[in-house]
Amino acid sequence: MGDQLRKRRPVQSAQIAVQPIPQSSLGEFALGSTTGSAPSSRGLQRVQAVQQDQANGSGGAFFESGREGAERQRLFNTIAPVYDQLNDQLSLGLHRVWKRMAVKWSGARTGQRALDVCCGSGDLAFRLAEAVGPSGSVVGLDFSANMLADAAQRQEARQARLGPSYSLEWVQGDAMDLPFEDASFDAATMGYGLRNVADIPAALRELHRVLRPGCSVAILDFNNAADNPVVDATQAFFLESLVVPTARSMGVAEEYEYLRPSIQRFPSGPQQEALARQAGFAQAVHYPIAFGLMGCLVCTKA
Repeated sequence: MGDQLRKRRPVQSAQIAVQPIPQSSLGEFALGSTTGSAPSSRGLQRVQAVQQDQANGSGGAFFESGREGAERQRLFNTIAPVYDQLNDQLSLGLHRVWKRMAVKWSGARTGQRALDVCCGSGDLAFRLAEAVGPSGSVVGLDFSANMLADAAQRQEARQARLGPSYSLEWVQGDAMDLPFEDASFDAATMGYGLRNVADIPAALRELHRVLRPGCSVAILDFNNAADNPVVDATQAFFLESLVVPTARSMGVAEEYEYLRPSIQRFPSGPQQEALARQAGFAQAVHYPIAFGLMGCLVCTKA
């Protein structure tokens, strides 16, 4: 897309602005698959299906062509009621630290307009609201209606602390086709979402398009540590011995069994940097955090 400007109709202010996602886009949501113009010379097509995981039933329909979109949406709608509790338990609360780091890396400041893509139940959006203050505004976008409903409920519960003057808006939409005009945000975040889109280059191009010049996006997610056997083995043990059993105790084991194969399909840090530059970002740096178990890609628009 380069520097070519493409206009989007502005989203009207609302407590929850629900915009239906085109079925064609929903049908393409799959964890960590990459399509489009990623250069094979840089190994950006290394993200391959994990045959053994699928043979064991791990992820199953989540990776089945033609069904992945509906499965992705069903997954996040299903886990919405226990999502925050699981995050706290499984990360020992450290996810809050990682999210604060992402907000800081996004460069969000007082009075700015910020965007949180794949906002889920709103954790990063709330932190962005604290960063931009009452004079700023935040939009949280997600494709799961249940997650957005949970975010809106959490917003009501947090009004006493954030104050009613904080501007927070929830929008249902597609990360690969953001319903916002070019150069309309001063900062952006994305938490555990880039791994869940069908076309990572397209999602990065959209983030580049909606950011104003000189502004940044911070993208937090699991780190594909395939090049580090120790970290990779530790991550596998954590997911298979702690995450899935805990999820099973809450009745959502199936929804968390996809994590390991999705991470193995996800581009590594250097690959993400290359994809971000190809999407138009002038700078892109991937920071391993939590001993390499997680990572944050920080991209800045020229």
